[in-house]
Amino acid sequence: MTSPRPRRGYLTHAFNHDGADYLRMAYCLALSLRLTQSAVRGLSVIVPESQPFPARYRDAFDHVIAIPDERPAFVDRSWRVDNYVRMYDLSPYEESVTVDADTLFFDDVSSWWDVMAQADVVGGTAVTYRGDVVVNNPLRKELYRVGLPDLHNGFFYFRRGPVAERLFATMSGYLKDWEGTCERHFGRPDVPFSSDSALLLALRDNGLESAAAGPRPGTPRFVHMKACVQGWVGVPESAREWRPYVHHAFDDGLRLRIDGVRIGDPFHYHVRDFVSEELLRAYEAAVEARHGAA
Repeated sequence: MTSPRPRRGYLTHAFNHDGADYLRMAYCLALSLRLTQSAVRGLSVIVPESQPFPARYRDAFDHVIAIPDERPAFVDRSWRVDNYVRMYDLSPYEESVTVDADTLFFDDVSSWWDVMAQADVVGGTAVTYRGDVVVNNPLRKELYRVGLPDLHNGFFYFRRGPVAERLFATMSGYLKDWEGTCERHFGRPDVPFSSDSALLLALRDNGLESAAAGPRPGTPRFVHMKACVQGWVGVPESAREWRPYVHHAFDDGLRLRIDGVRIGDPFHYHVRDFVSEELLRAYEAAVEARHGAA
């Protein structure tokens, strides 16, 4: 007899590449969830079968889901974003929130789940570290040009059922003919594949653009910390690295402040070396003190 699925949980994927240890980031994400969330704090991680998995990390995750490392030829080899289309099939939960591995949680957002559960799918709204909604992301020019909604899979809720199943099946279909999909939506075949673009196009093709804004617009939301979306003057349009522009510090309670602003929303930090060994050890110690071993 098949065991029932857990009701709710977070889901990420962690495919290391080019010296970026996304599994390490996912482990720190799991620790931050355990430290801050009162209700839903479980995280499952999708990894390639061939990738080493440190024993130290295992107990921090609900499930470790190993998959073959197969990739469409047209997807940039330096990114693993095509795996996002498999999230529905791979999720062990009835209700899932997908988050990027390079994210940390600081405030308890457990109350968001009951709000999101009023819809089948809900996309996240990106905000700056100051809490302002991102209204001009230079990396989304093509998406803005065709009027796609400014929602993100960096915090994306879906409930198991026919609506979400069709949505992810549509994204999976794009992998078979991305050039044709681009021609149909953008009028040109060479728009680079990204999981966000695939998600937004699938929302459009399934008539879900408005519904995916959710029953309470702005919930969920997350801090999108790429430098190029903070509204700073003189920052290159593709700049990720934000640390040269602002001061940041963790306090003894692992709360983060950036230029004096306390970060409360889920924090998508982007830079690959943000989680130092010192920070990771601090999270491990805090979780040990709160709950016992990670």
